Amino acid sequence: MAHIKRWLIIAAAILLFFIGLASVWTPFPIGAILMMFATVLLITNSRTGRNFVRGVRRRFAFVDNRMAWFESRSQAKMVRVLRTTRPLEYRLKHRAQSLQP
Repeated sequence: MAHIKRWLIIAAAILLFFIGLASVWTPFPIGAILMMFATVLLITNSRTGRNFVRGVRRRFAFVDNRMAWFESRSQAKMVRVLRTTRPLEYRLKHRAQSLQP
């Protein structure tokens, strides 16, 4: 039963993402919110989704910057989920900056 629930959540996340993608160009930014919510659902329920988002963040700096912006303005639970998709380069860069006096 839990397996079916997980697949339904993943399917809903993919559907929400495409609805958000279709409505991102409307005057109200509801599409971006739907896409981010779908991404969080996908990251929490799918290892493949988490690896995909990590790869997209690694390849596209714009997406990585937007996700980092969203991390800085989100609640603690969501931040923990989003940080699992940070590329290794991002983590190493920030660790090196924190070690400098």
